[in-house]
Amino acid sequence: MNLTLESIAAAAAGGLFAAAVGALAAFVLCGLMILIGTAAVIGAGNPWFLEHVALGEWFGPHIAFAGAIAAVAYAARRGKADTGRDIVSGMVGTADPLTLVVGAAFGVFGLVAQSALNQSDWMLTYTNTTAITVVVSAIVVRLVFGRTGLFGRTEATGLRARLRTTEQAVWLKWQETPLMSGLLGLGVGFLAAWSAVALAKTHPSLGVAAGVLAFGVSALSLVFLATPVAVPVTHHITAVAAAAGLAFSSVWIGALAGLVTALVGEVASRLFLIHGDTHIDPPAVAIAVMTPVALTSAAMLT
Repeated sequence: MNLTLESIAAAAAGGLFAAAVGALAAFVLCGLMILIGTAAVIGAGNPWFLEHVALGEWFGPHIAFAGAIAAVAYAARRGKADTGRDIVSGMVGTADPLTLVVGAAFGVFGLVAQSALNQSDWMLTYTNTTAITVVVSAIVVRLVFGRTGLFGRTEATGLRARLRTTEQAVWLKWQETPLMSGLLGLGVGFLAAWSAVALAKTHPSLGVAAGVLAFGVSALSLVFLATPVAVPVTHHITAVAAAAGLAFSSVWIGALAGLVTALVGEVASRLFLIHGDTHIDPPAVAIAVMTPVALTSAAMLT
């Protein structure tokens, strides 16, 4: 993506809007826009909506989600939010213009950082630069606005103790066990890989849209996460499973990649999230780690 004054201003506006409505709402809207954008590519062959609205300046996670994460961390540091890990509340409720400005600033950071990563052919081909940018942005937010350090603060000593969950220190209680995470990874990963491979075969012109359809479904399903209903978080599974399925031309390898990614996401939650005071997104960490594993393995083995 070529940076222009308009694209930078659009990223600032995207980060500001996401900060206003909240990280979860922005990500759910990202999922909806991905589905609309995929349909547009299938119907008209035009990727602009997918590239710039769903995954770009308006709702791209590296801009919108990351901007909202920064805004709530800043608000919590100033005593205007209860916790810097709140991904549900819109920061417009703080009535604090500076909080929204922080969201705008990190929206621009996300655009510039991803654009810089994309200058490397290897990064563009073998990694997910959106996920990497989300992780880098969240680490910066933790170090700047947080008080607990990169890995959080806990009385537990030793790695095994830090990796144990408690009633208070947990990401998603309903999918924290290896059996539940693995089963979700395998099943949802199969669906993601199957749909991606099938779409790529029937619509060769889809390009990136073949791989992001399942991610869009996963993101949209999180609309229920703000309710008392237990909802699985699966977008890391679908992102990597689809990418692996396409790279290997194998639904089965995609499903296996989904299983491993689900487990990596759970480990990431225990390392970076549950003991911290800002949000470092476990799915983004899992995508950032597992995408190059899957794609470089495919390049070497196929």
